[in-house]
Amino acid sequence: MKIAKLQQFVEQLREVAQHNGHRYLIFLSGEPNWAEEQLTCFALGETETLLLAAHPLCGVKPKIAKQQLGREFSSVVIDANSAQSVDDWLAAAGTLLAGGLLVILCPDFGRWPQIFQRHSAAAKDYPESQFLARILTMVGDSAGVYHLSRQGLLDSQSLPQLPGKSQQWLSQLPTFDQQSAVDAIIRVVTGRAKRPLVIRSDRGRGKSSSLGIAVAELFQGGLCRRIAITAPRAEAVEAAFRRVQTLMPAGERHGDAYYFNDCELQFLPAFALKPTDNWDLVLVDEAATLPVSVLSELLQHPRIVFSTTVHGYEGSGRGFDIRFKDILHRERPQWRRIELREPVRWASDDPLEQFLNNAFLLDAEPKKTSSLNHVSVRVLHQTDLEQQGVLSQVFGLLVQAHYQTTPSDLQYLMDSRCQVIAAESDGCIVGVCQLLAEGGLDEATTNAVIAGERRPKGHLVAQRLAHISGNANYARGHSYRVNRIAVAAECRRQGVGRLMLGMAEECARHKGASYLSSSFAVSADVILFWRRQEFLPVWLGSRRDSASGAYSLLVVKSLGDGLDADFNLMQQRLRSDLPMSLRSVHRNLSTDSLATLLSCFGPGTLSLFDSNTVRRYCRRELVFEQAVASATRLSLCVDLCAVTYSALAVDLLLFALDWASVSRKYQLAGRAAVEQELRKVFEQMLTIVEVEQK
Repeated sequence: MKIAKLQQFVEQLREVAQHNGHRYLIFLSGEPNWAEEQLTCFALGETETLLLAAHPLCGVKPKIAKQQLGREFSSVVIDANSAQSVDDWLAAAGTLLAGGLLVILCPDFGRWPQIFQRHSAAAKDYPESQFLARILTMVGDSAGVYHLSRQGLLDSQSLPQLPGKSQQWLSQLPTFDQQSAVDAIIRVVTGRAKRPLVIRSDRGRGKSSSLGIAVAELFQGGLCRRIAITAPRAEAVEAAFRRVQTLMPAGERHGDAYYFNDCELQFLPAFALKPTDNWDLVLVDEAATLPVSVLSELLQHPRIVFSTTVHGYEGSGRGFDIRFKDILHRERPQWRRIELREPVRWASDDPLEQFLNNAFLLDAEPKKTSSLNHVSVRVLHQTDLEQQGVLSQVFGLLVQAHYQTTPSDLQYLMDSRCQVIAAESDGCIVGVCQLLAEGGLDEATTNAVIAGERRPKGHLVAQRLAHISGNANYARGHSYRVNRIAVAAECRRQGVGRLMLGMAEECARHKGASYLSSSFAVSADVILFWRRQEFLPVWLGSRRDSASGAYSLLVVKSLGDGLDADFNLMQQRLRSDLPMSLRSVHRNLSTDSLATLLSCFGPGTLSLFDSNTVRRYCRRELVFEQAVASATRLSLCVDLCAVTYSALAVDLLLFALDWASVSRKYQLAGRAAVEQELRKVFEQMLTIVEVEQK
């Protein structure tokens, strides 16, 4: 096939794409030199093209996909011979405008799943990638997706048929949905305080641009002077900043801030936004990436907007959509929600969006069951996951229950030998538990791990336990980690998770594992779940995630008598270390998470001297400074979750906040009012201790 014919086909395809408001996908499969030669037909420009590759192609330099979020391109080229991250593929696809082409250079389809698996960074437990093989079977039946192979073009001497032209697509901005969102944001500022707004949309609906339009209108109308915006990365809100600059060109951009007269739009990481800060409005973009504890803290801002992607290229926000809703109902019952459904950068029947949704299960949803009848639990095999119905339900549950489920999680699910346990009721999968094997490291690697010199990929808990304890058995021996556990929203708190973990224990024992473990972002509800399953907390991470501000917690459960004493000792060390680490290392742990974590340790013993000292403080015989040490020991001896207003005591005693900060946080009139409430809290604690020590 001559280059001229291919060039003509590409030009005509772009013309149809522009007319229809569509984006099309072309696979160029064959030897790299041949594929790169065909790429010269696509008229790629440096500024209009996003290239994912190990080296420049056709005069275009490669870029990092995640750093391009918020930008727009007319061509996206992925050299799959060197760029294998499917998360990057999907992030890059999201930058493609209507009329654009996504071009993937790849090996022959018959060989690609094997080659892909050999170079996989996610999982390579099978000789070829089942994940990729499944996607390739969809290519032939998908509209707007073209497979051009060297052999195929030589055999047929013709190119595929062009798609037909539909009614011409015209982009009208802002869309009706966007303007409705802007109006709702303005009402957050002009209406009553403490009425948050949640904006939901799929990818490409112009949600970030809506934030920028609203900022411009608020500044121009004199309704706001200081607005803070946060997201997992500053690049994620680039579209908002760009929209503000377009609408208000007289303003100036300096780094992560935009200034117009005396108005300021400032980007800050989520954990840097304090409730005491004086912002007229706080905008939270991609809120689904933040854990519940951080969202709850942000909710203390009186005027706030949460914007989240429900089904998107970088991951899914369904977990946010379901779990955060409960907190909003409880703490801000007057909250409002608005949805953006109409695409902004492409037509609603865009072929590329449909293909990516199907191939990567971006819109996967679990089946809903009206009632939970008999629940059966079984281990799924690879053949089960090859069934579209089963795979969609399993991945849909993981998407629903977790905040940052990404396409690579689907790849790992299909291409690794992880144990997948499913709970079923009336033909519906209502729960999923994913187990990963850990341990079995050689002596040299284990010694390097203990010395802090190496952190090989995987074996997260096994390595951590070996490192903090200095005991090689944790890395040399075998264990299983619960990587993900998810239960359908309507079936939670009915024992489904307990049944799956029971099966997980059975599987792990059968495989000769000595313990089960898990690691998760700290939040009160998740800690409570693992506590009920008799897992022990043994290590709290010292570093917070840069985007979410959450610490990680390791929990373990011995599967025999050999490790019980070791795990109990680790738990007691964590308990004794916490009061010291809270003031320097773990200052940003939420009070409810801390209270729930401390409750895992069980009741402690309080001396007669300490109880008498706190009683004397309650009777006003002693001042706070004379009783603070005894009161701190008291707070560590009781289940703080059972004490009303215990957060006040936690902030004063364990986080060492000053009186002014505490009085502001709890809206009390100074130190005297705080101490009045504090004495009530101590009296509750003393009553609990008396009952427990009888």
